[in-house]
Amino acid sequence: MRLSRKRPVLAMALTLTAVALGGLAVATPAQAKAPQSGALVVTGDPDDPVTEGRDYSFATGDGDGFNVWGTANQLTVEVWDPPLGPWRIALSAPVGQPLTVGTYTGATEYLYESPLPGISLTGNDRFCMHGQTGSFTVTDISWGPHGYLERFDATFEQRCNYSTGSARGEVHVANPSAPPVLAVGVEVATSGTVDTTTDEVTVHGTVTCTAPATVYVEGQITQAQRGQVAEGIVRAEVACTPGGSIAWTSVSPSFGSTPFRRGDVAVSANASSYDTTYDVFVSDADSATVRLRKG
Repeated sequence: MRLSRKRPVLAMALTLTAVALGGLAVATPAQAKAPQSGALVVTGDPDDPVTEGRDYSFATGDGDGFNVWGTANQLTVEVWDPPLGPWRIALSAPVGQPLTVGTYTGATEYLYESPLPGISLTGNDRFCMHGQTGSFTVTDISWGPHGYLERFDATFEQRCNYSTGSARGEVHVANPSAPPVLAVGVEVATSGTVDTTTDEVTVHGTVTCTAPATVYVEGQITQAQRGQVAEGIVRAEVACTPGGSIAWTSVSPSFGSTPFRRGDVAVSANASSYDTTYDVFVSDADSATVRLRKG
């Protein structure tokens, strides 16, 4: 009789983001990633220190290089290759809130951990020397799994403190629709073998995956014998492809003075893999009572 307990797990990696098809995942603070397309348009009054009254327009379609990074609360879009220096617009919602469609007024230079929205426009190595205030309107924002940023569109206005002029603009970011999240599964078969000559136990099972991935299977084998316990490990590496179950096999001796014998053993197995699209680890677990026969 099979005794099995399934424990699906989806664990975020310690660090952020991933690019998939040129996309950006934004969940925790991220390094800069290039969006599939981006645009930044900025105009300004003559007394604005950042624009100095000039108009600027950048777009990936014109060959300009764009980067995007941030969190669900704050996004920064940067044009990194203009000859006179990069342009950067950073917008944030009040602390603890995600950026959503709507208008944010009373924004200040404080982009992090502030009860007020934040705004910061810099360009050509020019910025507001004594801080800034402003407002912005998010007209479209779309998230996929794990904070994958699909679209971001916003307009903004910033005024440097002690200046009578303002800078205004709009920013657009687009990525492909979020790809599916990788999922893996593992099963432990209820039959195995023991080689009484070498004291090696062979157990097996299958793994599944929703995308091509290397799946690592690790676990433990235990057998209680009249107050003593024989113990071994499960370890296998599988090149998994979607569409069916892929077999895994693990061979282990007993790590101790108590050898394995024919009969029942408890086997636990954890299958894990790394989703390169979203920079997360995914895993699944199974356990079963396995009947060992002589190998």
